[in-house]
Amino acid sequence: MTRVRSIAAAISVAIGMVSAVAVITPTVVQAAEPAKPKLRKEVATPLAAAQKAMAAKQWDTALGEIKKAQAVSGKTPAEDYQIDEFLGYILVQQKKYGQAAPVFERMLNSGLVPADQVDDRTKAVAQMYFQEKQYSKSAEWAKKWLAKNPNSEDVAVLLGQANYLLEDYKGAASVMNGVVSHAEKNGQVPKENYIQIVLSSQFKLDNKDGVADALKKMVRYYPKPEYWENLTDIYRRKQNSDRVALGFYRLMSDVGVLKDKGDYMEMSQLAIEAGVPGEAEQTMQKGMDNGTLKSDDKTEQGRYTRLYDLAKKQAASDRASLAQQAKDAEKATQGQASVGLGQAYLSYGMYDEAIASLQAGIKKGGVTDIDEAQISLGLAQLKKGQKDAARQSFKAVKQDGKWADLANLWTLRTYQ
Repeated sequence: MTRVRSIAAAISVAIGMVSAVAVITPTVVQAAEPAKPKLRKEVATPLAAAQKAMAAKQWDTALGEIKKAQAVSGKTPAEDYQIDEFLGYILVQQKKYGQAAPVFERMLNSGLVPADQVDDRTKAVAQMYFQEKQYSKSAEWAKKWLAKNPNSEDVAVLLGQANYLLEDYKGAASVMNGVVSHAEKNGQVPKENYIQIVLSSQFKLDNKDGVADALKKMVRYYPKPEYWENLTDIYRRKQNSDRVALGFYRLMSDVGVLKDKGDYMEMSQLAIEAGVPGEAEQTMQKGMDNGTLKSDDKTEQGRYTRLYDLAKKQAASDRASLAQQAKDAEKATQGQASVGLGQAYLSYGMYDEAIASLQAGIKKGGVTDIDEAQISLGLAQLKKGQKDAARQSFKAVKQDGKWADLANLWTLRTYQ
């Protein structure tokens, strides 16, 4: 997971930046009503003066009057609550969230907050504590809100970020996976940074399967080369057959992450061995054109040239035999000849012919590797722009076989 490590580090920085600005400034705090008759005069008088100063946005004056009310001895719970109403409002207006949060927490714990205001104030406390980087307190109040409002995306995201910053990566991944899943169920595209939190959390947990699943979400919705590079790197490091390995190289080339000269050479060699020299020729040509297969070292450059010449020679012979291959395939009682012909057509960009031949071979039966044939058919359909058909071909691959991972990644590719 070497490459994944670099992207996870970058994501960690990004999360820190997102967290600092993610909180919505609480707007639910309203100025209290004028002092009620049940308040004693020594409390009601400074509160009335505070309210007048508040109306004029004279916050320091208002705080001075609040302190007078606080200094009154023997206050009733109702009086304490009324004082906190004024104090909390003033502190929020001054953006002194670190001081305001405990005030609102105190009011909520008093049991005197009107029922229709409890939820909004609970959310405000969670936001204010987060703004002040008191993540444990923020998480505590966010959970209270979510217990009554489970589908609240903004508070769930706040909780996921708080968990992440508390290094509770399991909790962060769980919460943010829920946010991502909820968006998908509602037909929405999950935000990139939501999936990033899941990805970075799974990386820090050293959960390779979790990392892979998060990267799949990334390439599904945000198919950036760095995400594809990390994802293909995870799967192609598994013990795969040469033909499956060639399949991963094809995907890497298709998504623009085939970069290493060794990969170009191995892909070309595997293509020759698989009987599709045309693909080897195109791969070598691509590497030479983009400079990957160019070297000042004559010995090294000689290796590139020899492999390219071999691919070119075999491709010319293969092209010349296509007509005869087509006749032989038509006469064959088994479908492998048609599948092989379809794969050859695919390597030369003859997509209509490839689709027809592969479908004919699969229908006949007797195919050496039906899953590989289905992937070849899906590739031809995808190259032709038939994304829905390609998706069905890839999904026809057995999920317990050696081609399953590759088929699933190609399925993701059809959404782009």
